[in-house]
Amino acid sequence: MEMKKYFLLFVLSITIFFFHAYYTRHAIYGDGNGYYSYAQALYFDKKLDFNPVYEFLGNFNGRTGIFSRIFWDTSYTETGVIRQNPYLIGTGIIWLPSMLFISIINSVFNLGADRFNLIYELGPGITGIILVISGLYFLEKYLFNFFKKDITQPTILTLFLASNLLYYTAFEPALSHQPAFFLVSFLLYWTYKLKPKSVNFLILGVLCGLLAITRIADTFLLIPVFWQVWKARPSLKHLYVFLISLFIVISPQLLNQYLMYGNAFSNPYLTGKSGIWQFNPIHLIEFLFSMKRGVFFWTPLFLVGVMGLIKSRSWINLFTVALLWVICSSWSSYLSAGFGQRFVFSSIPYFAFGISSIFSKLNSRKSFYLISINTFWNLLLLVGFYMLKLGK
Repeated sequence: MEMKKYFLLFVLSITIFFFHAYYTRHAIYGDGNGYYSYAQALYFDKKLDFNPVYEFLGNFNGRTGIFSRIFWDTSYTETGVIRQNPYLIGTGIIWLPSMLFISIINSVFNLGADRFNLIYELGPGITGIILVISGLYFLEKYLFNFFKKDITQPTILTLFLASNLLYYTAFEPALSHQPAFFLVSFLLYWTYKLKPKSVNFLILGVLCGLLAITRIADTFLLIPVFWQVWKARPSLKHLYVFLISLFIVISPQLLNQYLMYGNAFSNPYLTGKSGIWQFNPIHLIEFLFSMKRGVFFWTPLFLVGVMGLIKSRSWINLFTVALLWVICSSWSSYLSAGFGQRFVFSSIPYFAFGISSIFSKLNSRKSFYLISINTFWNLLLLVGFYMLKLGK
């Protein structure tokens, strides 16, 4: 049953994804186009030359006609030598194996598809689906340390059906949220019983570095991970190994920023070019309860998770979620596009702990009601979300 449910979730997700891509004539949307630009340039051009992919994305022939999938400034800066792409490079790097895989399929079956064919967009989407399903697998393995299997299994299924996990796994899986979710889930599982060996801290540096160049704000979600690592009593040597491997992995992003802005430490998310960071108490409330992508309005299951974290006295997990709430709600685009509040997507492992805690206190009938109500609400919002899209 354990592996069967993951296989079924994969089949469901991949089926929806393929039909969705066939209908829209492309498989990457929104911010994903920025990450895809990196993958295209690195794989096909072997350098950060965005000219070919920008030409394609800027004049895309979709289902409704020709339109631009680019919504950011693509000009050269005064000090840069490559065109601007404000997104982090990590997701594009993670997608490179999928580009190779699609190229092999293209060659073996003699499909004759060029680099901008739809099949190359399917690769990153399939990667995203695999990463989320794998992340759920490691999340359940992590939860096994605290809860019985009859608690963790409904938790995983409820998360998939009653949260925006469903949308960002099956409908729009080619974003940075999927690899970030996997990294947080895997790190929680892997570091829980971490042995203080140099090779483990080498791997830890690589994984933390990948998260940093994928979604920089999500690095705050590593607080519980580092707490688990600290309990393993690492030595100074382990710290050096960690820092060296961390620096090596984040160096492509530093080089990217140097080529783009003339300064390795200039990032548009920190300089105000891609949004402004400003604390506002009103934004704190809207981030949670707004009808326009408020966390608890769109996914009340996460409120159940918060209640569970409080009841189980899981203070470090609660603090981490609260910190992400303050950080994300302070950004000027805190209610940006997408299904539900996607900025908390990578924190789902912490909500999962709280949800499991609540399930452990409920009988089977109450658990069924909780699952059914939240799933119905999520599917209702999903239908409404697409009805609004089709009505435009």
